[in-house]
Amino acid sequence: MVVERAGKEEASEVGSSVRGVRAKLFIVITILLLVQAGQAEEAGYELLWSYETDGRVYGVAISSDGSYIAAGSRDNKVYLFNRDGDLLWNYKTGDKVVGISITSDGSYVAAGSRDNKVYLFNRGGELLWSYEAGNWIRGVSISSDGSYVAAGSRDNKVYLFNRDRDLLRSYETGDNVLDISISSDGSYVAVGSSDNDDRVYLFNRDGELLWSYKTGDKVYSVSVPSDGSYVAVGSRDNKVYLFNREGELLWSYETGNAVEDISITSDGSYVAAGSRDNKVYLFNRDGDLLWNYKTGGGVDGVSISLNGSYVAAWSGDNKVYLFNRDGDLLWNYKTGNAVEDVSITSDGSYVAAGSGDNKVYFFANNKAIEEAKNAVELEKSRGFNVSEAESILSQAEDAFNSGDYSRATDLAEEAKSKAESIGMEASAATTAVNKAESIIFHERYRGFNVSEAESILSQAKDAFNSGDYSRASELADQAKPIALDIDGDGTPNDADFAPDINNYLIYTGVAFLVGLVVVSIASLKIRERRRLERQRLEDVGHRIEKEEKQRKEKMKQDILDAIEEVTGGEK
Repeated sequence: MVVERAGKEEASEVGSSVRGVRAKLFIVITILLLVQAGQAEEAGYELLWSYETDGRVYGVAISSDGSYIAAGSRDNKVYLFNRDGDLLWNYKTGDKVVGISITSDGSYVAAGSRDNKVYLFNRGGELLWSYEAGNWIRGVSISSDGSYVAAGSRDNKVYLFNRDRDLLRSYETGDNVLDISISSDGSYVAVGSSDNDDRVYLFNRDGELLWSYKTGDKVYSVSVPSDGSYVAVGSRDNKVYLFNREGELLWSYETGNAVEDISITSDGSYVAAGSRDNKVYLFNRDGDLLWNYKTGGGVDGVSISLNGSYVAAWSGDNKVYLFNRDGDLLWNYKTGNAVEDVSITSDGSYVAAGSGDNKVYFFANNKAIEEAKNAVELEKSRGFNVSEAESILSQAEDAFNSGDYSRATDLAEEAKSKAESIGMEASAATTAVNKAESIIFHERYRGFNVSEAESILSQAKDAFNSGDYSRASELADQAKPIALDIDGDGTPNDADFAPDINNYLIYTGVAFLVGLVVVSIASLKIRERRRLERQRLEDVGHRIEKEEKQRKEKMKQDILDAIEEVTGGEK
């Protein structure tokens, strides 16, 4: 009994020890997974730099290729940085800078301030002009080449200027202008207004009002594509709206709370929206909801790349988010306070953000490289030769490490596409080779000589192993019909009375024999005709000879008879 009890106690201690080891192992694995998860989350971007101003950063704007970043701050200053984070210049206005916009190439920067003024600067930081409105400027938007500047003010007016500061037109709305957006060439200006009006407006370059539409509450945000063919709207009535240029409402979608921001692609194919229901939304042009993503706070800002490949957003949870077109969260980054604005480059290679922690943040998006790596690794795990894709990926990583992020993105996308293409080719080649091998095995098992097909299949396998999947498929496809018709006469082995001999040869031999017989018969007939002709000629000769002999004998008799008659019978 003592022994038994001791055994139980020992077993209990052993079991307890095992459980303890398992628990520790579980904790270690959990920690490792969390670390890996954190690393994976950070793998999608690189924070290239941040710059601390002396106040909240209310607005950021980035040039198309990410070469220049403009910012407006509560410290009353306009800032311009280059891609490396160097401060090129700053300019102090008379109050907080709440609106900022930059041209595609970074040549011009427009700013709106609570000192009631609109400002236009060139890239060198020279103030080209300023214009004082009747109240502070809520929003500014500049055309791609800087030819036109649109501004919206709390004096209820929309202003349109040319580059030389000429006021082309001002238009009075029914209340404060909350947001403004200009098309790339300055042909169209969309405006959203406040409480007593709640309208979206569309103007042409001449300041002519084309149409307006009353929503159910304040119009917080408007966005137009490059050619002004659509107007996307976000409203406090919780809805996203899309209109065409003629003012026709194409569709609307109700979210769970006020829609704070809106952004549309250059061709109007995609619309991104941020709502106080904590969600980021992406729609297509037809109004189909492609996806939504719930963040940890109200989504007050969104910015979509011109081609719709990436959506950047910021939320009340102090985070900057980046998604791809499929709604996958590529990465997020937590700043030290509420994010105030976000801007993304045309191709999604760079993201700029302004935060309540007084900082401007600049990120490089290397998620394209991560996606390319995943695609390459997937095809490698399937046993395929992806050396060509790996070479392009290596170039992408070199470009990223050297700071050429736009080229890095292009190369990464090329590497991903190449890996996927190799995967499809290799899969097709695998199917073709396996099919050919199965057919050859079946025909060989039936006793047919498939050596020629086997030789071609061997070449196909060599091509496959060397990574030439297209050639492997081609050779495998050649081997299949040869195995099924080993003599190549067009008749399958199982339907061929002589599968090892080409039927054409048999048919030719038979035809030759038939011809030979026919010729022989014809020759016999000719010989017979000739024999008969000779016989006929011989008979004629005999008859003539006989007749001649009879004629001679008769002549002789006639002569004897005549002599006898003359001599009177004397001899």
